[in-house]
Formats: sequence, C-alpha cells, structure tokens
Amino acid sequence: MSLGDEELLAEMRSALDLVQAASDRMRRQVQRARTTKEDRGRLLSVTVGGHGELIELTFHGDAYRQLAPAELADLIVTTATSARDGARRAAMAGTAQLTGDLTLLSDTARTAGSVDELVEGIVGVVTAAEDRRRERRSAS
Repeated sequence: MSLGDEELLAEMRSALDLVQAASDRMRRQVQRARTTKEDRGRLLSVTVGGHGELIELTFHGDAYRQLAPAELADLIVTTATSARDGARRAAMAGTAQLTGDLTLLSDTARTAGSVDELVEGIVGVVTAAEDRRRERRSAS
C-alpha cells in the first residue's frame, strides 16, 4: 500500500470514528426525546417518542364526547400524525446539530431532512475521498 493510500485510509477511519460518535450521541438523544402536539381545538394532546412511537393520548375536558366517531378518529389520527412529524423534524434537526462539527461531511449530510439525505451526504464524503485519491495517483 502506498503512502497516499495509507493517508487516505487513516483519513477515512478518522471520519468514520467521528460519524460513529455523532451517531451514538444522536441515538441517545432520540431515545430520550418526547414531542407533544395539541389539536387546534385543544381537545386532545398526543405525545410521541423520538422514533414516533405513541407514548400518551390526553383528552382535555369532555368536549370530545360531542364528536361523531369519525370526527374523533380523524382528530386522533391528525394530531398523532402532527406529533410524529414534529418528532421526525426534531430528530433531523438534532442530526444537523450533532454532525455540524464533522467538517468532512457535506452540506447535504449536515442539512439532511431525512435519513436518506443523511446517508447520501455520508456517501458523498467517501466518494469525494476516493476522487481525491485518484487525482493524486494520476498526478504522480
């Protein structure tokens, strides 16, 4: 293995260690996270965990009893969906915060709005490193 290859390998290992540390921090943060959303009429609040799992449904007062079954079901589903979307946005915001110190990650990874975009950004780092290695070889 040439010196350039060893340097690239060391750079990639270092980047991987940083990404793994950030991933571990994010995993712990998501496990502790809670997101609560209340419907517009303030009849119901829904709390979900960091993975979007339902933690708690709370009805405020008795006004929900006046709703038709279909309306009540829609209220629950809509509020739970809002809470899950909020949890997803919070998790992705946390990803940007946790990976912000990883200078090797592309802007795509740091500003990812989904896990797919995060993976694309990380793959971009590896691809760019491989391109740099090829350029160094062709320049030699």
